[in-house]
Amino acid sequence: MSFLDPTAMLVAAGLTIPPLIALYFLKLKRNVKLVASTLLWKKAVEDLQVNAPFQRLRSSLLLLLQLLILIAGAIALGKPMFQTAQRYEGTSILLIDQSASMGILEEGGQSRLDIAKEEAKRRIENLEDGARAMIVAFCDRPTVISSFDTDKEALKRKIDSIEQTQSRSRLAEAVQLAEAHTQNIMIGTSQAGNDITPVSAAPPASVFLFTDGRIEDAADVSIQRLDVTKIQMVTVGQRSDNVGIMAMDARRNYESPENLSVTATIRNFGPEPVTLDAVLYIEGELLDVQTLVLTAGPSVETQKETPDVLQPNPGSIGVIAFDEVEFEGGGLVEVRLRIDDALTADNRAWTIIQPPRHLRVLLVSDGNIFLEHALATLAIQVEKMTPKQYEDASDDVLLDGDRSAFDVVMFDNHNTDRLAQGNYFFWGSIPQIEGVRIGETVSDQVIFNWDETHPVLRHVAIETLFVYEWLDITLPPEAISIIEGERSDVLAYLTRGGSQYLIAAFTLIGHDAAGNALMNTFWPSTVDFVVFMQNAVNFLGSNIVTIGQRSVVPGEPVTMPVPAKVDTIAIERPDGSIEHVNVRGAQSIHYARTRMVGPFHLEPGVKGSDTFAVNLYNPTESWVAPSTWMSLGADSLESRAGSTEINEPAWPYVLMAMLVILLLEWVVYNQRVFV
Repeated sequence: MSFLDPTAMLVAAGLTIPPLIALYFLKLKRNVKLVASTLLWKKAVEDLQVNAPFQRLRSSLLLLLQLLILIAGAIALGKPMFQTAQRYEGTSILLIDQSASMGILEEGGQSRLDIAKEEAKRRIENLEDGARAMIVAFCDRPTVISSFDTDKEALKRKIDSIEQTQSRSRLAEAVQLAEAHTQNIMIGTSQAGNDITPVSAAPPASVFLFTDGRIEDAADVSIQRLDVTKIQMVTVGQRSDNVGIMAMDARRNYESPENLSVTATIRNFGPEPVTLDAVLYIEGELLDVQTLVLTAGPSVETQKETPDVLQPNPGSIGVIAFDEVEFEGGGLVEVRLRIDDALTADNRAWTIIQPPRHLRVLLVSDGNIFLEHALATLAIQVEKMTPKQYEDASDDVLLDGDRSAFDVVMFDNHNTDRLAQGNYFFWGSIPQIEGVRIGETVSDQVIFNWDETHPVLRHVAIETLFVYEWLDITLPPEAISIIEGERSDVLAYLTRGGSQYLIAAFTLIGHDAAGNALMNTFWPSTVDFVVFMQNAVNFLGSNIVTIGQRSVVPGEPVTMPVPAKVDTIAIERPDGSIEHVNVRGAQSIHYARTRMVGPFHLEPGVKGSDTFAVNLYNPTESWVAPSTWMSLGADSLESRAGSTEINEPAWPYVLMAMLVILLLEWVVYNQRVFV
């Protein structure tokens, strides 16, 4: 209990209580009277002693009751207030963060998610009778745990059902989902343009955000319908010590494919410098240990002024380069940090490396000296067919099950629809699939734009490329333009049904009206052309010769090929659990339950493509220090830890108690007078 006016209480008590006590010390003034007998003297003497001044106070029920009355009155003048939990009316939306950083164990052994659940259930308990609430859990994408409900016990059970993930935290879609559930339903009419939008009498929803504040897209959140003033952020957690792996790469030596190099980028997010060991495992065998010293990470106190986690302190990031090892097989490569910190999900990283081998490439052409010479310079196995031989070849030659038997098939000026699942490169031709068409020939135009960040253009100087003519090819919207001309794409990339298509709209060798061969471009005479061919072949072949593959971030779907004539695939998850997926008649599966870091294995699977890894690689999640401030688009939120309390006046109850005591004092006094 607190007092709004303690001075008034003290003054009232000081002015009333001492005089009352003094009255019991003072001797009463009595009249002189004659008595007929000395038998009454004893009683008179006793009464005289009681009222004698400055005598010791004797126990008196009346005095006690009168003191209580004065004390109660003084307390009432002090305006006492009860601290009680706030009661919530109307509509409430609870957004609960279930991302990787919410799995950190705090003091007492509770995870941040457990603490958030307790806070959320406390909010549910404080709902007014009849008030409704909705529960949304979010990480890389939101999930409606419970639509609007007034049953408190059911809502609390739904909160308990929220599972921990190891995914990133994104809020924008969760806010959009909450707004979609709060908007009114439009009443349609038979006449266009006369739809009725009812005006809701319900007050705007109150939103409670339970998180540690580490939200990746907070600045991108756009609030349209919700009242920002009714959004309350409750921050959970205290720990800030963490070191995480931000990237990992396993790469074979190009000249000596049996030699493998592994590197990892490691960052300290904690407030203290650390010294740690990074350990390299291949197929579960320990092969190397490297020691790394990192300075302190970002300061928690300055996060409001510089909230960008991508601005590290110098020395807080280090790169580990393990000793090159000889490994001629294929399998799982793992980097593990030996450190006891807050977040374990970023202390390990995995990638899958394939056995060293050369790519198998099929060139379908009537004869192209430039393509043949360029492919001959690469460390690949090249086979050749004419277009007629390709179309007449049996499936036993071209297929491995339902997939192409070649890592890359390159077509020179040949359109075809004989395209099993695989990787294809078209020169001056197109795959005959839906959405791809050939238009007129484009000539005397220039290349004016290209994506130099795309892997196929790495270290390639496109500004030196000149092409006399190319085909005006129409591509579907999902195609990615790599090189653009004035009116159409010159080089584009398309994926469809588990296949990859790299489409060059021009040929290297053209023909005049008489059928004579002509150079369509001088690009093959440059070193850039050989580099481009290396990039393109490795890109389409998934780089299986030189680097690890099949690594995704938590929550990202992955596409994996499946063997022919298989009905069910068993997927072994990182925690050892087995999930069975029906794949009857499919050439590949699209798997999205990847909110757990670690390696996933398919059984049965396509050899070399039966394992993929999920890695956190997220600086926002790895910076585990709770954030007490958040910017939501143009608005900002200050966090509040714990329950919200309000002041409830207590003086009416004190006055009621004073009246009860006064009534009791009056009864006692009248009984004594009567006696």
